[in-house]
Amino acid sequence: MNLEQRIETFGAEKIFIAVFIVFGVMILFMRPPYQLMDEINHLPRVWQISEGVFLSPTMTIRDFAGLGDLQARKIFCLDEAPADAWDDKVYVAEIPVSFLPDNFITDPNHKHYVHAFAAKDVQAFLSTPLNAEEHEPIQIPNTGVYPPLTYLPQAAVAFIGRALNLNAGIIFYLMGLSGLLFVAACVWWSMKFLPEAKPLIFLLAMMPMFLVEAASTSADAVTFGVCLLGAAWLLSLRNSTARLSRAQIVWLVVLSIMLACCKSVYGTILLLYFLIPRERVKHFWTLGAALLLLNLFLLAAWSWLSVSMSGVELYTNYYLGCTDRNIAAQKLFVMEHPTAFIAAMMNSFAEQWVGYIAHFIGIWGFLWNVMLSPWFYISYGLTIIFFALSNCLSFRLDERALLIFAATVSAIAFFLVHYLKWSAVGGELVGGIQGRYFIPIALMMFCALSVFPPMRHKNLIALAAGVFSGVVMLWTNYLAFY
Repeated sequence: MNLEQRIETFGAEKIFIAVFIVFGVMILFMRPPYQLMDEINHLPRVWQISEGVFLSPTMTIRDFAGLGDLQARKIFCLDEAPADAWDDKVYVAEIPVSFLPDNFITDPNHKHYVHAFAAKDVQAFLSTPLNAEEHEPIQIPNTGVYPPLTYLPQAAVAFIGRALNLNAGIIFYLMGLSGLLFVAACVWWSMKFLPEAKPLIFLLAMMPMFLVEAASTSADAVTFGVCLLGAAWLLSLRNSTARLSRAQIVWLVVLSIMLACCKSVYGTILLLYFLIPRERVKHFWTLGAALLLLNLFLLAAWSWLSVSMSGVELYTNYYLGCTDRNIAAQKLFVMEHPTAFIAAMMNSFAEQWVGYIAHFIGIWGFLWNVMLSPWFYISYGLTIIFFALSNCLSFRLDERALLIFAATVSAIAFFLVHYLKWSAVGGELVGGIQGRYFIPIALMMFCALSVFPPMRHKNLIALAAGVFSGVVMLWTNYLAFY
């Protein structure tokens, strides 16, 4: 029996998930706290939710600035906001000062990030008492709008850690570990639901960007896990003609709810429901419409509660001093010139596609300053494409069209959102797009490419590529911060 046969007999998914967890734990402890884009704003939202504060409190920029020269001002400040924005409300949260050691705090004004990080810094953080009563306010303008379920595993651990009065560092790393284990469970079940695509799913999960976000307090952990699992499960439901059970219908409802709690643009994953054979569902079209409407209703309801009722303006570059950003004016421009938006989206792809691919595979750090070698992006990207072409999934032409349509609608949606929020009015480029936004729709995109029979030694090759990716990720992280 050769090595490939031994892997298959033992269960490739067992080895894959073990590798994923091992490298996830290593990057969790090797990456300095808050040296991940927006993590310094995600953790306060997690803590807030763990205290039962589901709707984030608000404060005007002027009132926050009047609190004095607090440590929180170093984390996120809107001092460059135009004069007419200083009375606008932003979301705020309070967290224990123990979560904010001076050597971990980032400063967006002075472009600071952690240097010369060492094991002793982790040890010191792990031994720091919580002192929950000593807290500071933090502005969270871009994460205060996120629903509570987006941070479910991390918030649950924060609640338990506070109840047990664990040290601050222990709670922090347990929150990251909870996100990692949640995503690991999603990856595991995705491979169980789509055994033909196990190597492809593993390679996607072992992308440095996927793994770093999974082992963090970021909302991307739940978003990546739920979207991957949801797409894999819906694709698996097309492989049978037996009637859906009540439990499966309940899980479809749960999926609709969870996707609504992820970024709104990923609700298109529910369109894969329409790949299920119609004979499996008694009221096929009614249930499909109900799932989509439930998703849209929850999105609208949460937006009304968290934005409209609180009187908060959605966070844009305007608050960072870019006065050519204006959501209302941009909406009017898009309605009057829809082709201009399409042109801006195409221009962005044409000019920034290399950056999108690199960020999709792996660029992290508070300032996106941790980059891998170009040869790694090329080799790992080609490996994923090769496995996508030969993932052994069989689709009809109309099924491929639906997969591509669902992924395309999501992509257009987040380009539109970023054109409204982060781009100059009437601009020729869409600003703020990050390659990691494509990760939740990646399985749909790559499964649609399946045309060739599976390669020989697929599990062994995928395992070698995944381990190599993990080693490169850790080494790159070491060079950046140590």
